[in-house]
Amino acid sequence: MKFYDRESELELLEKVIKGKGTCIVVIRGFRRIGKTRLVLESLKGKEYLRIFVPKDKTPTSFLIEVSEKYNLPKFTTLRDLINYIFDRYELIFFDEFQNFQYIDKSFFSELQDIIDEYKRKSKKLCLFISGSSYSLLKKIFYDYATALYGRKDLEIFLFELDIKTIMRIFSDLGIRSTEDKIKLWAIFGGVPKYYEMLESLNINNFKEFIDLFYIKNFKSLLEEGKTILISELGGEYKTYYTVMEAIAFSKNKISEIASLFNNDTNAVNRYLDLLIKEYDLVNKFSPLIGKDKKITRYKNKSNFFDFWFRFVRKYGDSYDIGEFERIIKDFDKEFNLYMGRKFEDFIIMLFNCALLKKLNFIKVGKQWGKFKGERGKNTYEIDVVALNEKTKEILFGECKWQDKVDAEKTLGELNEKAKHVKWNNEKRKECLAVFAKSFKKKIDEFQGKKVYCFDLKDIEKNLPKK
Repeated sequence: MKFYDRESELELLEKVIKGKGTCIVVIRGFRRIGKTRLVLESLKGKEYLRIFVPKDKTPTSFLIEVSEKYNLPKFTTLRDLINYIFDRYELIFFDEFQNFQYIDKSFFSELQDIIDEYKRKSKKLCLFISGSSYSLLKKIFYDYATALYGRKDLEIFLFELDIKTIMRIFSDLGIRSTEDKIKLWAIFGGVPKYYEMLESLNINNFKEFIDLFYIKNFKSLLEEGKTILISELGGEYKTYYTVMEAIAFSKNKISEIASLFNNDTNAVNRYLDLLIKEYDLVNKFSPLIGKDKKITRYKNKSNFFDFWFRFVRKYGDSYDIGEFERIIKDFDKEFNLYMGRKFEDFIIMLFNCALLKKLNFIKVGKQWGKFKGERGKNTYEIDVVALNEKTKEILFGECKWQDKVDAEKTLGELNEKAKHVKWNNEKRKECLAVFAKSFKKKIDEFQGKKVYCFDLKDIEKNLPKK
């Protein structure tokens, strides 16, 4: 698959390559995000050495492999190897760098000595480092007790590709249906490796994905999630599985997750804190308006893991005994519910990328809270709220992953919920929006308020093609 986006990162790496002296560049980001591809793109047309560091090698077997694979002399120590390649190459890329921890932990101290010497002498060297273990790579360079603490000169953190880029990829892959685009995004998010997989299988619609990959290659999907999470989370992966699985099934409040841990909220807070700060697998979010920390909610950062917990791991045993019909039946029933939440996220991302050209708002998010009333009936939730604080404009939006939505009924319910939102109540200018697959009838005004009705055709008009 061709290389997409990352223009600013490439520009930065090009400046580093053209610079003087010794520079250590760390590329971080979760697995499949494109770290290796980014470095290799920046090194195109240049003389460089890339060394892949495997996990399951002794120092001796690693040195033998490196000598044979890269046509280098034989070495007896890792220090000899580093001295040799540093003297002969100005551009060096260590891929899966964290695996040196398993080969020989003392390597990091040896590397520290050599790097410090190169920097003192202002020798020309660009050392690129990346690895698929987010937490291990972070520990190597951020833990004060480690040898390489403070040695990196530049860090580039890769996030998922944005909606604009993913829509360009869909166009290039020949995926035409807007509904299929949103469904596939709801599974793979902005992770480029998974779209490369779609290209390799020549999949250009959602049904083909289900037939060719979800059913016929179910085991590879199951192993994909297990391999990534177990290698990242280590021995306690089952505990973290429980937390992430709960979130994937919309149990996104502390109390709901704690119910799976004998209501031990302290333990759950600890696990969530690690999943957020140490592993970068979970996000916490609050209502757009208001700062009540007690109503914080949590979500898995990756669409893929939401999908994996709900539709892959859950059916591992069923697949093993050949219950394919049950898997498909449950999938058809549950996937629309899953899409309801993901459609909300998709619309918020369209706002964030300024792709809804009719709507000009600065801040966007979800909104929920309580109001005075009968217990159990005194809460509200609004899918999308967008603000323009300068003009005091506020938009309240409802997302319906349904066909033939009754706009007037939906707007009536939305308008009632909007009354509970406390934000510039005396001065604000309100408008309402409904986002749906299709409508019975679109309307553009409700009780004197401007209304926007976006169906999939309207959304398609706002999506980039190339």
